[in-house]
Amino acid sequence: MKKSVAFFCVLLMAIIKGYSQSNTDQLANEQSIGSAILTFVPVQREGVTEQRFHYAQQILNDTKSASKNDVQNLIAADYWNITTAFVILKEPKSHIQAAFDKAIHLDGATICSYIKAMGTSGLDKLIPESFLPFYSNCAQSSTVESSKFNITDYAGNNKLNPSLVSVINTIQLNDVQFRMVQPVDWTKQRPLDERNQQLIDSLFNVYQTYIGKSLVGKQFEATMWLVVQHAPLEMMERYLPIIVAAVNQKQLEEVPLKMLIDRIYWLKYNYQIFGSQGSQIKVADDKIRNEIIKKYNLN
Repeated sequence: MKKSVAFFCVLLMAIIKGYSQSNTDQLANEQSIGSAILTFVPVQREGVTEQRFHYAQQILNDTKSASKNDVQNLIAADYWNITTAFVILKEPKSHIQAAFDKAIHLDGATICSYIKAMGTSGLDKLIPESFLPFYSNCAQSSTVESSKFNITDYAGNNKLNPSLVSVINTIQLNDVQFRMVQPVDWTKQRPLDERNQQLIDSLFNVYQTYIGKSLVGKQFEATMWLVVQHAPLEMMERYLPIIVAAVNQKQLEEVPLKMLIDRIYWLKYNYQIFGSQGSQIKVADDKIRNEIIKKYNLN
């Protein structure tokens, strides 16, 4: 009897180990990470605090919930969130690599905009082989795109106002002109940011709404948010309800709104809600987080 029990225990451990190894292999593969993440159960590793571990679990659970546990519903923003969770959890480099690669291959432009808004998130040191080339291309993309971008064609093809597209294109170029070159020369970038803030205020006075997808197309839907994200706290708070409305009206994705909320709460209360401002900044407890999610109708 004892031999039977011992054999069963050994067999069970082998099965669990085999499943764990299989799941780990899938998490390290860009092609299979989507399916693997839906059944992934994180382990609290050494050096990961209880609060950080719990927060990473929330990110993963929110991602699964938003996708309705269907891998086909996972988008670039979801894989960016998975990357963030893996960094917090101190997952193996191969897992972080696979999640990041999946995100940039699905929608590199969106991930580029997130990096422009919130920095490298430590990926330059964790996965330099893939992150740094992407980051370099991100930094150069504005110059390259501006030389190829035809405002008249873009506006015509998307049935947009070419004058408005021209202004928003200029704003976007100004936002990244010196910000993507490290270290940032703030003596040059700040005057451009201030000019952008004035332009955004002027546009809002004319249109009385967020300048999003319907007005400037997919390519520029996050430009107004970027300016607000890089603005003083007063402007962030003033435009917060406008950006909330834009998300509800499908003029902007939800992730930028979460990043703006994090920035505001960090500056006002020295903590963040969703963790987009880096691991050094405290994350709010569940009670506050749930209140914010309910207040802004977030997933």
